[in-house]
Amino acid sequence: MNESAKDTRKQNWEYKLFYSLVSIIPLYLVFYFAGDVYYMRGGPEENPPFDFPVPNSVDQLLNEMDLGSIAFNAPTEINIDDTPQIQLILSLTDTAEQLKQSITAAGDKLGAKIKVSNRMEARLTGYQFQITKVTPEVQAVSRNEQTEWKWEIEPKEAGRHNLYLTINALLEIDGQSTPRSIKTFDKQIEVHVTTTQWAKRFFEKNWQWLWTALLVPVVVWLWKRLNHKPEIPLAD
Repeated sequence: MNESAKDTRKQNWEYKLFYSLVSIIPLYLVFYFAGDVYYMRGGPEENPPFDFPVPNSVDQLLNEMDLGSIAFNAPTEINIDDTPQIQLILSLTDTAEQLKQSITAAGDKLGAKIKVSNRMEARLTGYQFQITKVTPEVQAVSRNEQTEWKWEIEPKEAGRHNLYLTINALLEIDGQSTPRSIKTFDKQIEVHVTTTQWAKRFFEKNWQWLWTALLVPVVVWLWKRLNHKPEIPLAD
């Protein structure tokens, strides 16, 4: 091989090496600086945590509710034939002490402060009482006037029985009216019965078997008496 051919091949090899380096170096620089940026940022970017949780609609509605006052009566002792009234009054302007003066039903007068929505529900329950609603359980609440609930209770049995007063706020959640319990009061009522009342109620509940127990012996006695043949004395 002559010297000219060798020089040509050497020159071609040098050109290839040069172009290879020219194409590789930019790629190397790109990856190099990209790695620096990655580590300077501390790895992959993450969503920063919230400093405060976003309140849901229930919490927001509860925080926006006004404070109001309530007062109600709680009888402690009644007769089994009594039918006392339970009265609950709510107001956004009057204090609990002022509301107590508006309670006309008998019994201890109690008051409290509660959160109030524009629609409130009050329910009175007790297993040993027949409870009649005098006013609607769900009512719209006025900002200026008092809102009142009334019930009439009739005890079923003598003894000490619990009566529960539950107050709910009706919140608009996802387009639906949803109750949220605000406060529950638990009161005991002692129901008394006299001896005469006890005897009367006992007869009313058990008159069927009492009637049978009294009537059957009388019928048997009469039947025996009517069918009894007197003995004829023998002649001497």
